[in-house]
Amino acid sequence: MPIIILKSDNPNPQPDPILRTFGGPGASSLNLVRSRPVSPWLKNRDLIIFEQRGTKYAQPALECPEVNNAKINGVKKQLDAETARKNEIQAAKVCYDRLVKQGINLAAYNSAESAADIEDLRRVLKLDKINLWGLSYSSRLMLNVMRDYPNGIRSVVLESSLPPEVNYDEVGVDGIIYALNQVFKKCKLDAECAKVYPNVEGEFYEVVAELNREQISATVKDEKTGETNEIKLDGNDFVTWIVDYLLSVNASAIADVPLVVNQTFKGNYEIFKRYGKAKTETSGGLGMRYSVWCGEEVPFENMRKIKAQSVIYPKLRGYEVMSLPDICSVWKVPAAKPIENKPVKSNIPTMVLTAEYDAYTPPAWGQLIAKNLKNSFLFEFPWVGHGPAFSMPCASEMIAKFFDDPKSAPNSECLLKIKKDTKFNVKNSKS
Repeated sequence: MPIIILKSDNPNPQPDPILRTFGGPGASSLNLVRSRPVSPWLKNRDLIIFEQRGTKYAQPALECPEVNNAKINGVKKQLDAETARKNEIQAAKVCYDRLVKQGINLAAYNSAESAADIEDLRRVLKLDKINLWGLSYSSRLMLNVMRDYPNGIRSVVLESSLPPEVNYDEVGVDGIIYALNQVFKKCKLDAECAKVYPNVEGEFYEVVAELNREQISATVKDEKTGETNEIKLDGNDFVTWIVDYLLSVNASAIADVPLVVNQTFKGNYEIFKRYGKAKTETSGGLGMRYSVWCGEEVPFENMRKIKAQSVIYPKLRGYEVMSLPDICSVWKVPAAKPIENKPVKSNIPTMVLTAEYDAYTPPAWGQLIAKNLKNSFLFEFPWVGHGPAFSMPCASEMIAKFFDDPKSAPNSECLLKIKKDTKFNVKNSKS
């Protein structure tokens, strides 16, 4: 498992570095090195970027090109959803069998083992204490470290957090609905937005219904081969496209949502068609993702509750955040211990960051985590989606101040300025 250590700007840094890793599960963390030029937390401490076991640059990397190929072929051949899913499940089985044949123990890729890796790294580097920083899935990983190895931790930042006690697939659509409703509600409360876009919610669901009745075609070019393919886009694709706007770390993208919904409602599909390229993109670390999910999430989930989301939200009937429960039928790993589905309680100083438009890990989840962390500070960042520290200097500065003094709440006045200065985009609207 490779690591990168970015040295502090301070020639005499504090002895407790920050360890940061990415989410997914399955995403590579080493690209975080690119954030160095805008890293105020490097003023006083080194930053360790930790590549989790099974991800892109680790040995072995649990890649599943079979699944990526099945997914892309399904899009290019315009297969129906049921056939495409069966093909992906079969491809996952082929990947599973190949990795097992290589002698890889797929049961060894989970949060408990990764937490032990972090503790081992701390000992190898001979560090008395470290500070932890987790984003999305890795926030859950950091909670594991807090629970299992508390003595080596000075402080923790949890960003866009995933509570272990939440059964994700049972409530995944809840987060989507929350983020969408946040836009609809805030537009109504904004005088200009309400005037220009008086029915954003109605227009959104009308587009979803229309595209599910009649798909549209889009042309996608393969950048490697130059080959072009005609693919189909439906209402579920439109939902995902808008959710991608909401997950953005760019406030201007979120501010554009009423505009792009309105323009699509009026029949302007050209911008939406660009989403077709995203449908043919590949995913890394799928084997690691499957091992974590099939061991820690799915065994504790209720399939009836997962399927019930279509009944609770009939306007999004058939929409799924993930299809991993089906993959787990062929990705055979043992269920995690029951403790992995329980809240983590701790006295370690912790800063919990949530994001107003986070459809994947909504603010309520940060609140859920914070209530079990006695010495925690909870902040909601406005006008941002998944991972506020990626683009918000406000978040980065607050994190740096917290690491300097984790027993005190950092100054959060910058949040008020963001709320005041950001508005929905109504200037580019056309009647």
